[in-house]
Amino acid sequence: MPLLERPKFQNAVKALLLLGLALFLYTRLADGTLFFYINQRFMIYTVIAIAGLLLVAVSYRPMGRQPAPDEHDPAESHTHHRMTWAGLALIALPVVLGILVPPRPLGAAAMGNREINLASQPRNVLPAAVRAAAQKGSLDRNLLDWLHAFSASPNAAQAFAGEPVDVIGFVYHDERLDDGQFMVNRFIVSCCVADANGVTMVVRWPDAATLQNDAWVRVEGVLQPGVFAGAPLPILAAQHVTPVDMPDQPYLYP
Repeated sequence: MPLLERPKFQNAVKALLLLGLALFLYTRLADGTLFFYINQRFMIYTVIAIAGLLLVAVSYRPMGRQPAPDEHDPAESHTHHRMTWAGLALIALPVVLGILVPPRPLGAAAMGNREINLASQPRNVLPAAVRAAAQKGSLDRNLLDWLHAFSASPNAAQAFAGEPVDVIGFVYHDERLDDGQFMVNRFIVSCCVADANGVTMVVRWPDAATLQNDAWVRVEGVLQPGVFAGAPLPILAAQHVTPVDMPDQPYLYP
C-alpha cells in the first residue's frame, strides 16, 4: 500500500497540519501581526479557532492494529476521505506562505485601488463613534475623528479654518496633488483588510517631495480652506512634520 494511503500516515499528517495551523495562528496572535489582517474585536474567534484546531488534531490519535485483508476497513472503502499529495500541498500552502512572507499592514501601495475618504462619511460607521469624535478636542482627534467632523459640516473647508491639528499617519503621494503637498493616511478596517478604505488629509508642506511613500509621520499644523480634485475641503497647513515609528496597531476602527 502506498505510504500516503496508509491510515496511520494519513492521520499523522492531518494532525501535523492542524497543529501547524494552530501554531501559526497563535504566533501571529501573540506578536500582534494577526491584526494586520482582521479587526481586533475578532480576537476571541481566533482563540476559539486555535482551540478547535488543537482538539481536532488530538482526535487523530494513533490507530490500533491494522485490519486483516478480509476485514472491513472504512478507510479503505471511503476513498474520497483520503488525501492526495496535491491536496496535502494545497492545505499546507497557507501556512508555508504565512511563514515565508513577512506580515505587513496595508500602506501606500494599496491606496491606488481603495476608496479614499477626504471629507465624506466612511461606510459602516457607528453613530456612537461619530458622537465620540465630536466630543474630542481638536488636538485629540485622529484622522478618522476629523473625517467624522468634516462630513457633519455643510462647508467643512470654511467651518474648520484655523483649527489646530496633530495627527499620525503614513505618507502617500497622489498624482492629483499640487507641488508641496502630500497625503497623511490611515486605513480603517471594519472586519478585515478586504473591506479597508483610507482616511486622509491633504497636507501642505514645502518639503513634501522629500518624504517617501509609507513613511510614518506626525503632522502638526492648522486647517485652511483648500481644493482637491475640484472640490473644496480643509487642507492641513503643516508647521511640523516629524518621522515616527509605525504604531503597534496601524489601523483605525469605525
